[in-house]
Amino acid sequence: MSNHLFNKEPVDFTRSALFLDKAGRNISRLDLSVELHISTATAAALGKIWFSGDFSPAKDGKDYLGCSLPLRELFMKNIKFQTLLDSLAARSVAEVFLPITTNPQLESWWYQHSFFECNIHSLSYADILKGLPVDAKAIFDDIMVNPNILARADSIVNCFEDTVVHNAKMVLKSDDYSRELHKVSIVKSLFALNILEAVLFKSSFLTSFAFKENGLFSVTADMISKIAQDEAGHYGMTVTLINRLRNDPEWTYIFKDYSDDIDRLYSDAIQADYMWIDYCYTTDVQLLGVNNVVMKQYVTHNIYSVMSAVGQTPIVDKVPNPCIWANKYSRPSNFQTAQKEKTSGNYMLGIVNMDVSDKDWSNMYD
Repeated sequence: MSNHLFNKEPVDFTRSALFLDKAGRNISRLDLSVELHISTATAAALGKIWFSGDFSPAKDGKDYLGCSLPLRELFMKNIKFQTLLDSLAARSVAEVFLPITTNPQLESWWYQHSFFECNIHSLSYADILKGLPVDAKAIFDDIMVNPNILARADSIVNCFEDTVVHNAKMVLKSDDYSRELHKVSIVKSLFALNILEAVLFKSSFLTSFAFKENGLFSVTADMISKIAQDEAGHYGMTVTLINRLRNDPEWTYIFKDYSDDIDRLYSDAIQADYMWIDYCYTTDVQLLGVNNVVMKQYVTHNIYSVMSAVGQTPIVDKVPNPCIWANKYSRPSNFQTAQKEKTSGNYMLGIVNMDVSDKDWSNMYD
């Protein structure tokens, strides 16, 4: 019998590995004081929960009708790509990482991560498009036939697909299953997720924020600001996991032996971003604060920071951030308006306190 879904024998989760532990899984032991960093991150993410219904993206329809055709096209290109990325992010977490996660705390994190991507972020992009005076169905249909959009995600999709194949071989106990190749694939997929969350999303977010700085599509920017804050947490977890495995004696050799492959993923991301910027920022696009040169410098600056955070020697030179003005959009609690108004603050943040003693409980009845 497989231990993949439920091992009927006791499992000591205080000693189990994050991934591919041979004991498999059984009860979700979230009562254990293990992997406190992951548990804290999950609680923090859930404390910031929000929903697309908190916003009124239809208000941006007036801006869409009033702005120039090149700016309409830029806005639409950007939303289309963010929609693709979010679909990929939700599916990658559920199908790539959940099957190989054997730690209960990390498993809980992935479920939360996937929920945000699918039920909040993807729905938000759909609501943004449905709120505009356009044929939303035609916009969604174009995503899957637009080579400029699809090409930008090629390398990370390949990593995810490879891990899914190894996952299937593991579950089916296939004769050609290789645990070593599976581990290599997992590492590459973690880097692919790191790139998705911290590189590909970031340059697209920047365009949305630039629109608001120019007095356009402010509700969309507010929604994407909330998404950006969520993605910052998702990115932070990829950094944690990559650095944990990099320092794990059973995994560290992969980072050395496949360093060139990892560098190539970041190199592909840079080239894909540069090509995307040229596709989006045509000569007739006039958006104050951003253009081809500024966007490419931002991508270079960001890649250097992201690679440094995961212990990978950057493949680009360090350059200054040309868009410091956008940092405010990734900080929590920038929008403190009441619930159901244009935007919502972190209205659930900090409402749950798990540190309640027996004395505290008894005092409630005094």
